[in-house]
Amino acid sequence: METRPRFTRRSFLRQSVLLGAGSALLAACQQQSPPPAPKAEVKPTEAAKPAAAPAQPTAAPAAAAKPSDAAPPAAQSAPAGQVRGGAITIAQELDPVSLDPHKTSNFSAVQGFEHVYESLTQYDEKLNLQPALAERWEVSPDGTQYTFFLRKDVKWHDGNEFTAADVKYWHERMMAQETVAPYKNWFDMIERIEVVDKNTAKAVLGKPYPPLLATFAALRGGAITQEGAAEKGNLATTAIGTGPWKLVEYVPQSHLRYVKNADYWNRELPRLDEFTMKIVTEEDARVAALRAGQVDYAFLSQEGADRVKADRNITILESPKAWLTVAQINTSRKPFDDIRVRQALRMALDPNEIIQKAVSGAATPSGPVPTGHTDWFLKPDELKYQKPDLDKARALLAEAGQSNLKFTILSSPQYPEFVSTALVMQDSFKKIGVDAEVQQLEWGTFVKQVNAPAFDYDVNITARTFYPDPDHYLYPYFNSAAVNNPNKSYNNPKVDELLDRGRTVGDSAQRHQIYAEVQKLLEDELPHFWFYSGLNIEAVRNHVVGYVPSFTGRRIFLKQTGVQR
Repeated sequence: METRPRFTRRSFLRQSVLLGAGSALLAACQQQSPPPAPKAEVKPTEAAKPAAAPAQPTAAPAAAAKPSDAAPPAAQSAPAGQVRGGAITIAQELDPVSLDPHKTSNFSAVQGFEHVYESLTQYDEKLNLQPALAERWEVSPDGTQYTFFLRKDVKWHDGNEFTAADVKYWHERMMAQETVAPYKNWFDMIERIEVVDKNTAKAVLGKPYPPLLATFAALRGGAITQEGAAEKGNLATTAIGTGPWKLVEYVPQSHLRYVKNADYWNRELPRLDEFTMKIVTEEDARVAALRAGQVDYAFLSQEGADRVKADRNITILESPKAWLTVAQINTSRKPFDDIRVRQALRMALDPNEIIQKAVSGAATPSGPVPTGHTDWFLKPDELKYQKPDLDKARALLAEAGQSNLKFTILSSPQYPEFVSTALVMQDSFKKIGVDAEVQQLEWGTFVKQVNAPAFDYDVNITARTFYPDPDHYLYPYFNSAAVNNPNKSYNNPKVDELLDRGRTVGDSAQRHQIYAEVQKLLEDELPHFWFYSGLNIEAVRNHVVGYVPSFTGRRIFLKQTGVQR
């Protein structure tokens, strides 16, 4: 049996501090200044480092991979004792709702389609950027043209050849108004995709955008679909990709079944013949299924992990995770358009109480960028709202004429920590005379209501999962023209100016200054309330080998997972 790492909350908190030590190096690998030389070629073994934390705790961040450090993906070898073939069943805590990679924003959808679709780039275990559907690329001196040289040995799951026309189709569908793509902001700096030849695609940008390569790897809107895919079938329930797994069955609220793609371009992967993702929304049921051997993997809370840790057949993996729990405030509705009301409500809350009651302490306070995301984040001890101030909160409400305020907080029982957070908020608000009703919605209903164009909510509790760059945590929500800004109601010209600059400037030090300033402005004005960055707690049965946790919270490395002899 292999030796498995055990990551603790203490190591997570320590990691949040240590990550800052080498972050300049990490960022420098992503954005270079001065601009790159003409046609600076990125080869498969030259890993570009995204602005993100390592997948596993280390004494310090890993240095940028040199050509001798990073082997091409096909060179991976199976762990000792791992055999090819076999099958496992994993417990999926939420139904994907939809598998359309361009129309969905919920993280459970990514967990459903990430094994099927790919993008031009991908992450390795330490979040180095690696080639995927593009085997290499060139960047123009001014940073506005990316030429992607595509793999020539890639087939879609239906046997058709992958070509540059598919990349062009992806971008046109993402930008189409009728798609209503929630991650359109991540790629709208690309003005067009040009088909240079069958195996070469060129992205032409209106302005430089340093995080572009990392943005593809995150797979949020960046999954490449086959030309004409949306017109040929229902992408919400079916998926034909280029990835290591073929989706052969999706029964909503029941299961997804995947089989090995025998024609996958990386001949070493995947190692299993198939796996089933069983939808098990209740943690009690996931714990019971783990103990009975009915599932081989499950995501758990701290309480769930405590219940199975004595089982010798199960190993608990704990690692840092980009999971930023947030209360989204609808600033387009009165009285939430009044900064005094938002500040009063935030002053009533104790973030440490929320952490204890929502996740049993398995988290750390966070600002707008998750704590632990290299050194882009505000340090927990520098956050503005660390303790409640009830007297000042009442005074602000009175000043705003809202002493008898009533509103609704939306949450979903499919994420119990969201409900717990809402209930703590409800109790806290009572102390300042505010009546907040907590309404629980089934996850699919919650997603539709919160993401509706009309922004039909007062306050809702959700989470930001892994985004590759601070731009993604900030621009789509707080730029006055952004897609996730309710009716464009949050409007701060200074924030707009800073976010626009942050998207184009290539110098790492300047970008850090910009995003630190933005976060402090947002902490003052509170269009959202940010609470904590979580912990990734995963349980696997001991015959499962090769699985590696990811800071992204995705299950990227199921493709290299196998079973033990």
